[in-house]
Amino acid sequence: MIDFNLGDEILNRFFGSEKKTTVLYDGSIYMIKYPDPVRERNNLLSYMNNQYSEYIGCRVFQSCGLTAQETALGHFTDAKGINKVVVGCKDFTENGGILHEFYKLSNQVLIDEKLDVSIENVMDVISRSNLIKNKDEIMDNFWDMFVVDALIGNPDRHLENWGILYYDGKTSFAPIYDCGSSLAALIDDEKMKSLMENETEFKSTEFNLTSCYHMNGKRIFYHEIFKSPPAPLMKAIARIVPKIMMETVFDIVDSTPTISQMRKAYLKKAMQMRYEQILLPAYHDLTTH
Repeated sequence: MIDFNLGDEILNRFFGSEKKTTVLYDGSIYMIKYPDPVRERNNLLSYMNNQYSEYIGCRVFQSCGLTAQETALGHFTDAKGINKVVVGCKDFTENGGILHEFYKLSNQVLIDEKLDVSIENVMDVISRSNLIKNKDEIMDNFWDMFVVDALIGNPDRHLENWGILYYDGKTSFAPIYDCGSSLAALIDDEKMKSLMENETEFKSTEFNLTSCYHMNGKRIFYHEIFKSPPAPLMKAIARIVPKIMMETVFDIVDSTPTISQMRKAYLKKAMQMRYEQILLPAYHDLTTH
């Protein structure tokens, strides 16, 4: 755990729905994300566990061979003098890169057209954008991210939660960031215990997850699209699933400080289920036909 209070708080350069602070620590710039207040009605949690989900999620992506932001858990005292467990996200633009969130590219390309969160929209914008020269590579990166989002149960990879990095005249897929809504961030330990004791409810909660995207006018359920994946997703399944080492994923969860044993057990069980019942069957279908 890092004590980010030992760094220097500087003028905030990051925005978004969550409260953030910018800290210069050990020569690097970190975006400090606080636990996000829960806005769901009838939820017993006062704050999400988004800082843990961000930390674990990005490390799971890295374990699968994908580039993700560097994250570190730590402590930081907010303006009210309250010390909180936070996640520090190392600024991957500090060396001069410029992040273009995908929604900005969409707005630029779809000037007189409707902007929606659909697979068709994403592919269309990439195809038509004059700024993206390496179109096939960016499309492949999107689908690779989609596969791991299915593993971590991410319902919120909307058009502001990923982007394109422009650096030294070239574009690349930005390091993956904003995983804070994944990994059951809104479920408290008591509810997790209850779900762990009821296999039907557990599966309903952690298997029947949706992506934030639509395709062919319908909301995507992860377990459905992996049964009949479009060709680009098939290729991503073939690339990524063999790289998923669940033992490594479990080590990431088990080594995460300050979270309960119940949460660790729940996250491991949920990811194991999605791996065994969604990702592996899709991979086996590809390799046996």
